[in-house]
Amino acid sequence: MHRAHLMTSLLLLSPAAAAQDTAPGPAAPPPSACALPGTPLPTRTRSVFILDTSGSMRGIGDGRADIFSRVRSSIDRYVQTHQPDEAELLTFDAGLRSRAHFEQPARNPAWTAALGALKADGSNTHLYRSLQAALTPLNAEPGRATTGEAAPLTTVFVLTDGIDNDTARPAVTASAALDAFRARGPLDRLYYVALGTDIPADARAALQASDYASGLTLPVGTPPTLDAPGLEGGLLTITDPDAAPSPFPNTTPLTLTPGTGAPRLRLNDPPVTGGQLRLLNLPARSGAALLCAPPVTGPDRVAPRPRQVLLRLNTQPPLRWLNPGADRTLKAGEDVILRYRTPPGLRLDQATLSGAAGLRTQLHTQPGGRELAVQLTGDGLNAGQTVTPVLSIPGLPPHPLPDVTGAPGGRLPPATPPAPATPPVPTPPTATPPAPDRPTRPILVWITGLALAAALLLGWRARPHRAAPAPRPARPAAPTPVEGLEYRDDRTISLVGADGEVSSIPTPLGGPFDLGQMARVPHLSGLRAEQHRDGLRILRIPTDIEVSQGARLLQPADVVRPGTLLGVAVARRARAPHPTLGSLAGLGLPLALHSRGSVLHVRGPYGEHALRVHAPITDLGAALHAPALEGLSLSLSGRDLLLHRVPDTLQLRVAGENTVLTPGTPLPPHAVVDFLN
Repeated sequence: MHRAHLMTSLLLLSPAAAAQDTAPGPAAPPPSACALPGTPLPTRTRSVFILDTSGSMRGIGDGRADIFSRVRSSIDRYVQTHQPDEAELLTFDAGLRSRAHFEQPARNPAWTAALGALKADGSNTHLYRSLQAALTPLNAEPGRATTGEAAPLTTVFVLTDGIDNDTARPAVTASAALDAFRARGPLDRLYYVALGTDIPADARAALQASDYASGLTLPVGTPPTLDAPGLEGGLLTITDPDAAPSPFPNTTPLTLTPGTGAPRLRLNDPPVTGGQLRLLNLPARSGAALLCAPPVTGPDRVAPRPRQVLLRLNTQPPLRWLNPGADRTLKAGEDVILRYRTPPGLRLDQATLSGAAGLRTQLHTQPGGRELAVQLTGDGLNAGQTVTPVLSIPGLPPHPLPDVTGAPGGRLPPATPPAPATPPVPTPPTATPPAPDRPTRPILVWITGLALAAALLLGWRARPHRAAPAPRPARPAAPTPVEGLEYRDDRTISLVGADGEVSSIPTPLGGPFDLGQMARVPHLSGLRAEQHRDGLRILRIPTDIEVSQGARLLQPADVVRPGTLLGVAVARRARAPHPTLGSLAGLGLPLALHSRGSVLHVRGPYGEHALRVHAPITDLGAALHAPALEGLSLSLSGRDLLLHRVPDTLQLRVAGENTVLTPGTPLPPHAVVDFLN
């Protein structure tokens, strides 16, 4: 009973609160051990890894086990699983040895390269001096003080198999080292992980005296699991209440404290089932809550603390991507525009982009609007190089944009030369006034005639000259229909055309993908797959496509082994090949036009693209980078769209009817595009 009462006290009251309850006189209500901090809540996460690189980590000298490579793997596994927004990788032996900062490390090849290049070949373990030098710079958050952005939620891991052997005087104490992180937030944590060695007495005392640090001792030769019970924490963003992974095991007793944006939020009973967190009464838009669990105690633990995870609740997707079929493979000088719709009330003029090395970036917004256009232009992106820009909007968590990949070829536009300096205009000499007795009429007539001639000359030069029309580019020929897919032994996919031509397409090694979008073949849109350990797993087959392996039709969940040739048959004429749709390839067919005032929505069965029409006449093929729609133009009349021109290869009709639309008629709210060739 005494143990149960003690556990309840740890969950409900802090030591300071318990002391207040015993004080005489009126006292304020005790603060909860699971209370949201009153400071601005963080929206980003930061992981800091302080790694011992002395030779003992490889079993050299006084080392007891070669554990270094497994510790590196544990660090990378943690990063790939939790995907922090920032990471700091620091090494030490006889002092701090290296320090590197990474944005989005889980998708940053520089992180993988830096971690793989680390070596444990140092001497000595000046732990406290190195820890102090590592934690001190974490207090500096440039830019956040002026923008009002909260500091990232920080988790620090100190990984060492030794004890401090610094003989310099004055020596840095363990307490001074832990106190170096002065700007830490109330949810920040530090974990001292001793790898096969005991935590010395002075470090144990410093951990006990700290309000944010704790220690864990692992047996000799055991690599750490950095999110094991007792090491949980950080930030969890929940967008789907039915797919919220629990940071705690199923049987963990949990406490939930909702924030002001989610006053009715509570845990279900049981709160965790099958590794999924079960929440009730999620807010309609967004909110925050703190999820808490009791500390994990044991002889291998020093200063165990209640475990806390900040929940960010975004039940509505913060950004809606309007043109998912956009071609994001860029040559030098090529650009792509990604269009997004945002929740109301955001300051889009304060949006910023980061992580876009090799790209020129521009953000386009309308004052007071909810749509944001991100323009990315290839500028030094190497062929095959992939970058993931990150869009930051005040009030939303950072949003990684889709990957952009460099392609060979292209040409950067020449730099604009500076305008030549305007030579000074000489001051005309002052005319000597005529003598009073000389006749002035001939001079006045001459001056008047000269002025009229100059006016006529200036008027002719100011007359607008009509530029010669540019030659219309040749329309691309209809592509050869795809009749097969070859899944090769190297786990890449090739298209097999009706003429026997085989062409490879980019094939992701992880995550689901749409073959129509990846191959830029509209009549394959909706055919989705993903790489599986045994081959290629089919996720979705549209009802009007047949995919066969020999005489057997494939079904969703089937796995295709490498080295297999598949047949593809299209059952619906609307999917027949036609000139390329370009950036609209991922929408699929048929295409429909939906007009809402001056905004035109181009929709297919698998996506949507929005275009705000500004110019009096807009060619949809040029504006949407879709040659198949070339020549289909609209005119803007007030806030209404009129059909200006329809090429011979297309036909527009009212949705659900056979009424064909002709130039000069208003565009109805719903129209269908028919390809006639």
